[in-house]
Amino acid sequence: MARRKMKTEPWADEGRDPLELLARLLVNGSYRVPTEGRSTLPALGSSDIAAAVGYMPDALEKHVALGVATRVPPAAVARLSVLAYRRVAAAVRLARPRPLDLSAPADRWRLRLVIYDAAHELIYPESARPYGELAKLAKTRKAAYIAAHRITTAVLQEALCDGRREFHRRLFKC
Repeated sequence: MARRKMKTEPWADEGRDPLELLARLLVNGSYRVPTEGRSTLPALGSSDIAAAVGYMPDALEKHVALGVATRVPPAAVARLSVLAYRRVAAAVRLARPRPLDLSAPADRWRLRLVIYDAAHELIYPESARPYGELAKLAKTRKAAYIAAHRITTAVLQEALCDGRREFHRRLFKC
């Protein structure tokens, strides 16, 4: 008996990742929404994409989705890390044992470096650097750096997944 593949993501039935669609639409061109039996549907254009992104309510989700889809420059990665700081700091405060003591200014600075590194790795996965080297640059222990990086990556991945879902919902009105 053949097993059916379960859909885990809302865009699985389209066969394409919404962020791939976003990246393709931001360059010149258009995309027709595939439907059965209708060949007169208007093409999606840049105004549709701008509206779908503009109506996304969560700024972090919006910036992470746009950053991954368009591979933003390092300055935009820094802005993204500033947006992510509050959520990551809250997640670090809830972690047991705490990798960083956020009451100390040096550890808050280290957390900002960790967030930037994780965001940069999310957007440019081919340029990932070893944790030991990054921990040395952040002037922290490797174990604490890895724990903070793991928390940060989880928060950013969650924002990316939610951004994909929200973009799909806004664009296709599902």
